Amino acid sequence: MPQDEEDKSKKSNVSPKNPQSSSPWLTTPKTIRQLFDRFPLVTYPLNQLPNRRPIERNKNSLYVFTREGETQHGAPSFNPGCLKWQTYLKLIGVDFVTIPSNNHASPTGSLPFVIPASSGADSTILDVVRPVPSHKIQEWAGKNRYIHKTKPDNMRFGAYMTLLDHRIRNAWLHTLYLSVPNFDAVARPIYILPATSSPPARLALTHHLKSAALEELRKAATAPVIDVNALYWESDKAFSALSELLRDDDWFFGEAEPGLFDAGVFAYTHLLWDKGMGWNEEEERLGKGLREGRWKNLLAHERRIFEKCYQ
Repeated sequence: MPQDEEDKSKKSNVSPKNPQSSSPWLTTPKTIRQLFDRFPLVTYPLNQLPNRRPIERNKNSLYVFTREGETQHGAPSFNPGCLKWQTYLKLIGVDFVTIPSNNHASPTGSLPFVIPASSGADSTILDVVRPVPSHKIQEWAGKNRYIHKTKPDNMRFGAYMTLLDHRIRNAWLHTLYLSVPNFDAVARPIYILPATSSPPARLALTHHLKSAALEELRKAATAPVIDVNALYWESDKAFSALSELLRDDDWFFGEAEPGLFDAGVFAYTHLLWDKGMGWNEEEERLGKGLREGRWKNLLAHERRIFEKCYQ
């Protein structure tokens, strides 16, 4: 267009030694120049990674719910979902360190996840390593040639895994979050108090945890109102079914070595049996059968896994 040609002509006649006569479209406004004179742009060096990130990049890192002082000793996580995968990795011989974390720090919004060890002598902590979410940990372990335990018949395995993932888990959610005595005795010390010192933030986090648990139970309920008695009745039947499945074997499904299912059962039996959790004795409905000795083979199984992995 004519205007464009005119602009080009003006630009061609401007001497490079005379910047004051250059086009206003190519100069920075005075107010902006004054602003950057007072606050110049500075390129800062890269931030260091958080101190919680392990310095030894030759080891895999498992991010879980755990107490700060217990990570060096590899103590069991207090969260059954994290404890399941923590135990599984130990059972199949994966060398890893546990890192305390929370859902907000997770790439997928939930724990656990694995940051694989960096490969190669020239790798640094700044190298990009893709995190492995919990639903891909078993696949990752297999691809990296760790001892991959055989899995029983898919239909049978899936049916019994449903007992853990639904019936027992639902009762766990009610026991931990919706039972007021247990929430105050167990959930508050491990989830609320370490997260923040702000009373309003603690109140908000408490509401969030309880609301999330209630929503999960409502999704699983077959009636508008959650039947608490039915909830614990179903979990009781689930533990009885697991006890019947195990019988006198050391490991589930008659396997020669423990695998993922053993880790999943241990995640609940250990936390329900562990006195260090601080369960309220009057509200201990989920772990009552274990305390009464009704499922002695499940307790013996819990002891075998604990001694194998955490002693």
